[in-house]
Amino acid sequence: MQPLNEIDAEDLKVFLVESHEILAQFEQDVLHLENSSLDPALLHRMYRALHTIKGNCGFIPFPKLEAIAHAGEALLDKIRTAQRRISPEIATVLLQLTDVIRQILRTIEITKTEGNQDYSSLIATLTALCAVDAAIDGINPRESLEDAEAKALTPFNSTIRVQIDLLDHLMNLMGELVLARNRMLQLTATSSDAALVSTCQQINLITNELQDQVMQTRMQSLHTLWRTLPRFVRDLAIACSKEVTLVLEGDETELDRSLVAAIKDPLTHLIRNCIDHGIELSTARLAAGKSAAGMLKLRAAQESGKVILEISDDGAGIDPQQIKVRSQQLGLISATEAELISDQEALALIFQPGFSTATEVTRLSGRGVGLDVVRRNIEAVKGTVEVESQLGQGTTFRLKIPLTLAIIPTLLVKSGGERFAIPQASIQELVRIEGKEQIDRSIETVLNAPVYRLRGQILPLVNLASVLQLSTTTTDVVYFVVITVDRYHYGLLVDEIEDTQDIVIKPLSKQLKSLEMFAGATVLGDGTAALILDAAGLARYAGVQKQIPISTAVSESEQRDRQLILIVLGTENTRMGIVLTQATRLETISRTRIEQVGQQLLMQYSDRVVALIDLQAVFTGKPRSLNQFEESIPIVVITLDQNRTVGLMVNQILDIVEESLTVTGAAIRPGAHCYATVQGQITEILDLDAIVELANPYRVPELTTRR
Repeated sequence: MQPLNEIDAEDLKVFLVESHEILAQFEQDVLHLENSSLDPALLHRMYRALHTIKGNCGFIPFPKLEAIAHAGEALLDKIRTAQRRISPEIATVLLQLTDVIRQILRTIEITKTEGNQDYSSLIATLTALCAVDAAIDGINPRESLEDAEAKALTPFNSTIRVQIDLLDHLMNLMGELVLARNRMLQLTATSSDAALVSTCQQINLITNELQDQVMQTRMQSLHTLWRTLPRFVRDLAIACSKEVTLVLEGDETELDRSLVAAIKDPLTHLIRNCIDHGIELSTARLAAGKSAAGMLKLRAAQESGKVILEISDDGAGIDPQQIKVRSQQLGLISATEAELISDQEALALIFQPGFSTATEVTRLSGRGVGLDVVRRNIEAVKGTVEVESQLGQGTTFRLKIPLTLAIIPTLLVKSGGERFAIPQASIQELVRIEGKEQIDRSIETVLNAPVYRLRGQILPLVNLASVLQLSTTTTDVVYFVVITVDRYHYGLLVDEIEDTQDIVIKPLSKQLKSLEMFAGATVLGDGTAALILDAAGLARYAGVQKQIPISTAVSESEQRDRQLILIVLGTENTRMGIVLTQATRLETISRTRIEQVGQQLLMQYSDRVVALIDLQAVFTGKPRSLNQFEESIPIVVITLDQNRTVGLMVNQILDIVEESLTVTGAAIRPGAHCYATVQGQITEILDLDAIVELANPYRVPELTTRR
């Protein structure tokens, strides 16, 4: 047996990694068998797990770990041979065994020794259990122990282990490549060398594909986090003297590994809160007509470029009135504020620092530390947390987390002579107001603050140059970006809206980290640096308040029939309408970004090449060449299905309105649904499926990068 100081460091690392993986699966198997019937294959897998750890200790001098693993192995051999069921008492001891082995592994990792702790009492307990006769549950007599061993064997897995620091270095190199790609595209944007431009476009496509693949290497399924929860919930339920059934959904959902680690603590806080405060004792549940065991449900799914995590319980729910009273006692709000705030706003108070409903400090709660930490940790990774609750029925916490924080799509804007990047995940839409009279008419003042009426809702406006104390100018054109923060919106006034660009986030220096309005910095395609705006931090810094809703006398039937309609000027300046649910984005692109392949016009959009449809060509049969278009062309991006996106070329984007469509006539030409009155004017409502069919845009799957 080799002395420990002669053991190869790489061999020790492999031993620790393999042992932790074996132990994680072993723990899950114990929890599964505790609440189910006898499974010989699973029992054998548990036996083989401890046998493997014990065997590996034969090559490295870890006698304590070897002895403990041997005692556990002997107990499992007795159980599987006698065909005994795992009782809750045995499960508890096996989980204690798991904790001890995990503790020894951590000690080895830190000190390169097993430590001085005595584990003889646990070994004695395991040995004593081997001699205890337990009730035998019958199993299929035709299934032999050799059959169980065969079922326990896992299939060959075509994967290899890669060090995390190697993946991080690879991601850094990928980031530098993206920056170089952006610089290259900007330098060649006006080049007349066709071969050079073609080569650059190919490099761009390859870089996009490589970026996606490298990002996939960083993605980790939530299964790695989900598998630790059954044990945590079991122990917590026992500590609270409650019965809890755990339901897990969406463990295949993937997230950047750094974010998986970042949400572990917030998730733990929320689960503890649901069990300690939400789910009632069995007696109280039975008295309320519920089942004795409370249900805790965790659900994960990807939606709109984010991962949504929901933590729900079917417990007592949260009483908004109690929250208001307790908040006044803690000095968080005044009596006047308590009368004015809504129930939903009252629920949000549970995330305030120092808030707690517990009247005394216990091992699990009462110190006022918890949900405020959850909010801070989630916001630190550019996520949000919401809570919904119904008294007597339960509570749901909803976390929204970005898929990754490494390379993100942004919108570049200019204000006060400086350029800034806004993450596209925070952007709802763009608004342009032209003409001094129109500006004065559109932008109003409420409580000494500028606001804009956006489809019946007052939108507070923030002038970026004023907030950052940059030079301001007065022009006849106003641009603002509608930013979404939690459940409210605000408009960010800027001087210019430039373009979209994938950027690499660079952390700020220690001197700038305290500035909450910035999320980081990046290097743009022209080699200059730009600050990345933090939507939530900027709103807080600017003192943005939630907008005041405008009451409208609209009947419920009318409200159901109302639709968001995008109004555009199409061919021959005809007023046309598009149901907004069919439009993905609105873009204004330079003519130089459009390429022509035969009769088909194409543009690069996000991670793919998109076919463009000229409405004039569809309705008049007269296609235009590139030089016949204006320098800037409004595009309505339409998603037909998961793999196909097209761009609709229009003359002008006029407005987005919410109205009940009043049909005034049937369509008189292909490509239109009908004629309707919108904003008091006759508007041709487009049939997008028919337009795509008429245009028959060239499919370009070979140029489309996969995401």
